[in-house]
Amino acid sequence: MNRKTIIACVAVLAGLAALVAVAVFLLYSGTGKTRAESAASESATGLLAAVPSDAVMVVSFPDLKTACSLLADTAGCFHYFAGGSESGRLQQFLRKASRSGLGSLKSSKAALSLHYNGTLVPLMIVEAGRAGADTEDDVGRLVSQAEASGLSTMLLDGSEHAEPHTYLYRRNILLLSSSDVQPRSSERHIGKGISVLDSDGFTDCVLKSGHGSGNVYMSCGEIGKFFTCVADRSIYGYADFLKKFSGWTCFTIDEAEEDCLKLSGGFACTSGVEDFSNVFRSYSPARPDVMSVLPSYTIFFSSLPLSDVSAYVSAVDAFADGTGRLGKIETLRRQLRKETGISPVQWASSLDVREVAAAFFRAGESVEKVLLLKIGNRNPDEVFSGEGRISAKDPSPKLCEYPYGGFASAVFGPFFSLPDEKYFTYIDGWIIVGSRNAVSEYVEGRATENTLDSFVEGASVQPDFTSGSKYSVSYLSVSEDPEALAGIFKPFYSSSLAEMAEGFSYVPVSFCISKDKDGNIKAGAEAFRVSAMKTRAPVFERDTVVTVPEGPFEVKNSGTGKMNLFYQQDNMYLCLKEVDGKGIWGVPFSSPICGCAGTVDYFANGKLQILFASGSRLYLIDRLGRFVNPFPVDLGKEILIGPGIYDFNGTRKYNVMILHKDNTIEMYNLQGRRPAQWKTITSDETIKGLPEAVKAGGKTYWVVRTSIQTLIFGFYGGEPLTRLEGDRMIRSDSRIVPADGAAVKAVCYDGKTHVIKLENK
Repeated sequence: MNRKTIIACVAVLAGLAALVAVAVFLLYSGTGKTRAESAASESATGLLAAVPSDAVMVVSFPDLKTACSLLADTAGCFHYFAGGSESGRLQQFLRKASRSGLGSLKSSKAALSLHYNGTLVPLMIVEAGRAGADTEDDVGRLVSQAEASGLSTMLLDGSEHAEPHTYLYRRNILLLSSSDVQPRSSERHIGKGISVLDSDGFTDCVLKSGHGSGNVYMSCGEIGKFFTCVADRSIYGYADFLKKFSGWTCFTIDEAEEDCLKLSGGFACTSGVEDFSNVFRSYSPARPDVMSVLPSYTIFFSSLPLSDVSAYVSAVDAFADGTGRLGKIETLRRQLRKETGISPVQWASSLDVREVAAAFFRAGESVEKVLLLKIGNRNPDEVFSGEGRISAKDPSPKLCEYPYGGFASAVFGPFFSLPDEKYFTYIDGWIIVGSRNAVSEYVEGRATENTLDSFVEGASVQPDFTSGSKYSVSYLSVSEDPEALAGIFKPFYSSSLAEMAEGFSYVPVSFCISKDKDGNIKAGAEAFRVSAMKTRAPVFERDTVVTVPEGPFEVKNSGTGKMNLFYQQDNMYLCLKEVDGKGIWGVPFSSPICGCAGTVDYFANGKLQILFASGSRLYLIDRLGRFVNPFPVDLGKEILIGPGIYDFNGTRKYNVMILHKDNTIEMYNLQGRRPAQWKTITSDETIKGLPEAVKAGGKTYWVVRTSIQTLIFGFYGGEPLTRLEGDRMIRSDSRIVPADGAAVKAVCYDGKTHVIKLENK
């Protein structure tokens, strides 16, 4: 993980105190002036007295050099906080300042705060020498660079603005922001002796925070503003609960290595029932075990290991009572008891629930959510009966109707409800509930053929969520299904996370709550990026959905020499436009194109035409939007994706590669004929896309990705040249790199890079 990625993870993990932790905390949707003044007078925390009290998030750094090393070289780092061009100006300034040298200011303390004004606006605060002294040349140069970058600046003499005997009174303070409102707000707050240190719980967090590369503080009370800027609208409602979790959360950046980021922290909360974090003080943490029954392809899960389900329910009910929601919960429980003959609390106690979790993974074309309950009662048929009767003695899992829909959410909270709770199965002490499609993943063996715990073990990392006792564990695999992130984050953030994971086999992010040796509730967050890992080769097909690209497709306009964009509208019209969006033409068409388009010089006269496919035919259209004869050419089989266009000899005698809907790959010339030597490429597994050409030893080979592995074929197709089995199979996401002679390098399921010889038969 390089420096430009570290801060992205810092921001995301700070958000995970709200966003990933949502999956744990969605159970039910005061510091005095003396302490604040004490903190403001200490050199370690006094700079934070310049942060206005309405801060949503604060990041403190031991010095400006550290701040710049984490922030200045980070592509889009502030976008992770604010998602806007205003933050980009501050980032650009820090980058320039870092490159030109910080001089005497490199050891000055620094802090970054975020404030809500329709979006999250950053304020940078830098210590700039002793109050009353002339500002050094380095300060003047920094101010000039900031103003040249379009930032608002303000240099304050603390002795003229701050209260005597405080840290700020003895310092000059430089304020920088993309908004002129924030420096003035800081000036007013300093003059009144009010700051974020007066916010309930913040000072406690500051005084308890560690000494790392920086400390991240997030206001639970202001979490709704963070959600509005970062999260998908569908989870805005969860912010209401997080406001009640604690006053502030704090994280210390403990480790920021190349491929690992670790944060640790805790919560500032009152001693009463109004802060949910106090629920954890009512029972002991337990070791989570849900990874042993989750599939390796889990996208997200959140789990509550329980040492005593009765103690947990009592504590949660006390919290619900304190927030005025217990009456509604008890009404729901009475209704469920009337319908089934057993109350949800009695049901949970009878099963002796030891862990409750909810998880998301892809099953076929859809992302499914399942509920998982680890039970201590080894005779579950004492609770289940009729159609839902199960037995620990059953030799294999079976699909059963689930009679207790809504029970888990009535006991443990709304996050543990499902859109479809019709079915369940029982496996080794675990009840798994969900839709027919989701539970079938377990009944048919796909979910348990390679579990998440064995998968993580093959990554050669030691994440904290896999060991020790925990109150809660939340996990997100950024690399597993980037499209699923769109259900959590706004588009910019989900695409940025997907970009962060690009090229890596495994990128897990986790958030845990546990207890330290002194009995305090603590939090931890981690992120890893793993390039190669050992994992079990899949037996069952899982990823069988083939994505057909939608375009637009870049094509060269031989009339202008410029690149244009060729695309299809919803009404099936074919269109050509310039890269800047200016339309060139549109022509009617009657069917969807097949995910590819490119240019050919069909008449070998220097004029290019656009080749594309639809149905079972190849079409050719010129740069003026006129269809070209003798096209269309019918290939005789429905096309799924194509054409991939090749001019192997540079003589404009083109060949195309086509993936057909019958899971075959064929090579054709532009007359629709296959070469005499060609043999159809196919597989027992789902072929995921067009083949990729790779040259090795002076010959061209075809790399074909399937739902299970990567296969390599000779130039004229036929049988695969890579007949590998088990962990020696090539991973479906492995890069294929030419090696010496007729050989390639590829990563196999054993996590190692192998040289694979290719011999035409």
